Amino acid sequence: MQRFLDLKLKPWLRNLLTRCLAIIPSLIVSLIGGSAGAGKLIIIASVILSFELPFALVPLLKCTSCKTKMGSHVNSIWITALTWIIGLLIMGINIYYIVTSFIKLLLHSHMMLVAVIFCGILGFAGIAIYLASIAYLVFRKINK
Repeated sequence: MQRFLDLKLKPWLRNLLTRCLAIIPSLIVSLIGGSAGAGKLIIIASVILSFELPFALVPLLKCTSCKTKMGSHVNSIWITALTWIIGLLIMGINIYYIVTSFIKLLLHSHMMLVAVIFCGILGFAGIAIYLASIAYLVFRKINK
C-alpha cells in the first residue's frame, strides 16, 4: 500500500501507525462494552471480512493464474482449476450466509411493514451491486 498511496514513512512509524489503526478501535470497544462488546466485535469483524473476501481472493487467483504476470511461477492448470473451485465454493458459502442473514433480519424484525419493504429494496439493491462487482472482477481482463 505504501507504493499505491505514494507514502514515504519510516518503517517503524508505518508499523506504529498501522498497529494503532488496528488495535485502538478494538481496545475502545473492549473497554466500553466489556467481554460482551468484544464478542460482538468479533462477530461484526467476521461478517465484514466475509463480505470483503471476494475482493481480495479474485484478484489473487487471477494474478497467480496469469502467465504474463507470474512468468515461470504461474500456477499449473490443475492448481488453477482447484483454487478457483475452492475460491468459488468459499465465496458462494459466504454470499449464501450474507443473503440468508439479511432475509432473516427482514423477516424477524419488529419494524413496520413499510420500513421492512424499504429496507428490503435497499438491501437487495446493495446485494445486486455486490454480486455485480464480484462478477466484474471475475470477468475483467488483467492489465499487463
